[in-house]
Amino acid sequence: YSIIPSSMSFGSGFALLREVPVLAAGMGACAGGHGARLMMSHFSVMTKDTACVFSGGPPVVARALGHKVNKFDLGGADIHTKISGMVDNAAENETDANNQLKRVLSYLPQNVWEMPPYVAADDPIDRLDESLLKIVPEKRRRAYDVHGVVDVVVDQGSFFEIGPHWGRSLVTGLGRFGGYPVGVLASNPMHIGGALDAAASDKQTRFIQLCDTFHLPLVYLVDTPGFLIGEAAEKAGTLRRGLAAVQVMLEASVPIVTVHMRKAFGLAALASSNIDKLGLRLCWPSGEFGDMPVEGGVAAAFRREIEAADDPAAFEKMVEDQLLEEASPWKTAEAFAVEEMIDPAETRSYICHFIKASQGRIQSDLGPKNRFRV
Repeated sequence: YSIIPSSMSFGSGFALLREVPVLAAGMGACAGGHGARLMMSHFSVMTKDTACVFSGGPPVVARALGHKVNKFDLGGADIHTKISGMVDNAAENETDANNQLKRVLSYLPQNVWEMPPYVAADDPIDRLDESLLKIVPEKRRRAYDVHGVVDVVVDQGSFFEIGPHWGRSLVTGLGRFGGYPVGVLASNPMHIGGALDAAASDKQTRFIQLCDTFHLPLVYLVDTPGFLIGEAAEKAGTLRRGLAAVQVMLEASVPIVTVHMRKAFGLAALASSNIDKLGLRLCWPSGEFGDMPVEGGVAAAFRREIEAADDPAAFEKMVEDQLLEEASPWKTAEAFAVEEMIDPAETRSYICHFIKASQGRIQSDLGPKNRFRV
């Protein structure tokens, strides 16, 4: 025990985040400064049955606030990997925690002056997979598990998910394409339709900072109706936190591959690419674009006209059909808003070739980037 403020020794910890991979594992009680140390990392994991993380433990809470709370209810793995998002992953035990740390390190360079490690892959870079046509439903309003898409396009068995139980409308993780490490982001329609809520926005911000710090190209699989709306979303500050996710994408210097699988609406679509940096925007024939989803958007934008129509329902349907036609991906391609319209089965091939071709650009940009923020 020491009465010396723990913050006095934190300076070097923040500096390390800018230059070398910093990974942390919580395997027991991590209170106060020790809990903060767990947060000061690029990737963190905590064991399910033994680790707890909190600013102050149950005795401190009881003395200061008069609340009696179990240590796991206060700061266990379910709290921090599913609700607060302060810790990335949960582990079954200490062995699992150490294995996760090793797995993450396998994608990262030793420091920011080195290239991410290439690993020869047996998976052909031109492998075509027609199963994508079945994974992503033809019906535009039907949900699907985007993990199936990720597993098909990356090198087989290479995807390691980060933060699977928090900010669940966005899947993030590390993978390989043709042996090269990349950061993968994917909209997840199984949770709130793939909309970016406050938690998913924070998740994207932190993950892109990790990838940009260690020169990992980004691959973004897009199917989002935009930022989450509604009373709860407004109270959570979704727009501000969402714009931070947009900003960090625009600030990233690594190459970016964007794949528009279905929806790309509103400001959230801006968070998936950067037209001013090295990148490739691909689109499937199922892609849709616009300022907002047609469903609901028409009711808001044409409210007076709908109310004044002889047949409001028929008028609303007519406007929706017209706007859906305007949202056609072919018109988007004609306007050069995407570089290529592709067969979904070719997605992996396009990404692999681009990632390989961009290695020289990554090599020329080694060194510290924007300061990583915890």
